[in-house]
Amino acid sequence: MKPFSRKVEKILAWIANVIMILVTVLLSLGAFSSQLATAFKQKEFEPILYNLLQDPGVESLLKSSGLDIVSLLVLLVKVYTIVAIVALLLALIASFTMKARIVSGILFLLSAIVIGVMTVGILLPVYLLYFIVAIMLFARKAPKDPIDTDFTQTPEKPEIDRLEYL
Repeated sequence: MKPFSRKVEKILAWIANVIMILVTVLLSLGAFSSQLATAFKQKEFEPILYNLLQDPGVESLLKSSGLDIVSLLVLLVKVYTIVAIVALLLALIASFTMKARIVSGILFLLSAIVIGVMTVGILLPVYLLYFIVAIMLFARKAPKDPIDTDFTQTPEKPEIDRLEYL
């Protein structure tokens, strides 16, 4: 009987993990560099910042927090990056604990939900792959090992090395 393998789940999970690692590294490099505030002050961002300042919710948030729009955006990008790192860590833990299929499935499902809510569709392949892996982990059970007593070797029934014909 062929041994049960979770090769498909592992391949799908690691494809999503590699994409998520690349995105998280790029996001971390941008978020934790000192150039992020300078980048938001460029001319290309002026219309976006002006539109954000017209929103009454953003305006009240800026008044209550005492921040300007650029420092608020820098803070949001840093929080976003930390959430992405946590989601990536959950997915990596789930990838390494695939033997415990329920725990791994729950961790993949949590990662898919966090990434889906966090990116609002931008990282669709990543959270779709995590969701598929979670469903496969919940649905595919390892077959039970049937014990066939007719062919089991016991002291009462020793293994026969060769058959002799009379």
